[in-house]
Amino acid sequence: MIFQALVRRQRYLLTLLAIALSIFYSLPVFADYSWSLFKNYRFPTETIIAERPASVTPQDQAFGLFQQLDLTTQQQQQIKQIHLQYQQKIINQKQNITRLQQQLSDMMVGTEPIELLKAKNRQLSALRSKMESLHFDSMLAIREILTPQQRQKFRELVKNYPTVK
Repeated sequence: MIFQALVRRQRYLLTLLAIALSIFYSLPVFADYSWSLFKNYRFPTETIIAERPASVTPQDQAFGLFQQLDLTTQQQQQIKQIHLQYQQKIINQKQNITRLQQQLSDMMVGTEPIELLKAKNRQLSALRSKMESLHFDSMLAIREILTPQQRQKFRELVKNYPTVK
């Protein structure tokens, strides 16, 4: 029971950080990066962000959020560097997952033995786990950049974010 609560809390905090990152990287200052490589990637929190009122743009939210956190220029640069460091790894992992999902789907309609299907499913689970680890590692790296006060402030801001329940 306690373990399940801790897992839910961890997922909640990761979701909150992912929201902030996705908002942050929608700022115009980062528009010069090649997002075409990243266009098929979907953050797990995309549905939460999609539910916000149409009158509030991601840029407005990100500007307000990070202005309230008082990120220094150095912190902004460090966060940008972390994002770039993990971006290609995450893209590659997503492509591998998609490829493996297609293989498993094709195998399901074929005549392959059940053990081969189970083995392919274990591979897929391992790739998904690795993807989650990449996300978590990037969030931990960003966490290290924020001061304890910024972390607390971030938590309060996201807690009051209307679409996060």
